[in-house]
Amino acid sequence: MGLFTRAQARESGFTAKMIRARVRSGAWQPVNGRVLANVGVRLTPRIRDRAAQLAVPGSVLAGASAARVWGIPTPDAAPCLALTRDGHPSLSGVRLLRTAIDRRDILMSDGSALTSRERTVFDCLRLLPVEEAADLLDRALQQRWITIENLTLRLHAHVGRLGAGQIRRLLRSVRAGTRSSAERLLAKLLRGAGIDGWVANLTIADERGIIGVGDFVFGRARLVVEIDGFAFHTTPDRFQRDRERQNRLVAAGWTVLRFTWRDLNERPDHVIRTIRAMLARLTTA
Repeated sequence: MGLFTRAQARESGFTAKMIRARVRSGAWQPVNGRVLANVGVRLTPRIRDRAAQLAVPGSVLAGASAARVWGIPTPDAAPCLALTRDGHPSLSGVRLLRTAIDRRDILMSDGSALTSRERTVFDCLRLLPVEEAADLLDRALQQRWITIENLTLRLHAHVGRLGAGQIRRLLRSVRAGTRSSAERLLAKLLRGAGIDGWVANLTIADERGIIGVGDFVFGRARLVVEIDGFAFHTTPDRFQRDRERQNRLVAAGWTVLRFTWRDLNERPDHVIRTIRAMLARLTTA
């Protein structure tokens, strides 16, 4: 990988003056205060993560650093390490989490210790800005990277610690019945427009059994409003299932309206007008 610490360079016979000279000449490039890289090494976020871990022996990749290993999208490019013991000084540009981690939450990947996927999601949810954290929670629940039950248990074990309040608020929002950012936005729009009579995430059935869960269900009007969220990409299988589900809803006497994340953000007035008009037509027919 072409990474090495200043201490390793000294052990190989380079004096402090020689190290400074090689850095000035560009033969070596500094990655952080303790780690250097050979010329030509591209300093990507993953490389900076490994360099940070090399600088802090015994540390565990956590937060955004572990998320990159798990393939979990994160806007945070800074390295993040969890410390399993006290005594490590701070490292410029690296977030150090001084927190206990259950041994079952420490895994190995390509020779690096990192937090489990569930613990990684939990840490990112408490460290990211609230909007990014809400988006991550949507995706994590949809992709089954974590469950509400697991997240709740972890929160109970971290009461009073960094980010616990943010996770508590995110959980409260999910338990209120709107699962995604898009759904939360539509709920806000409906309340602001004074439109009531709806239930979020209601199970609907026909004579064959359960059809599925409607995003926003107006029972009296037999209207279902579906939101195509932005936090995940629709697969061909999901597209097929959604259309079969919609056909069953229509056959059972339900009217279905579908809106996208872009509709909610760029055309909220259109969304409200369409829903209001459809409710008027269905309740006066």
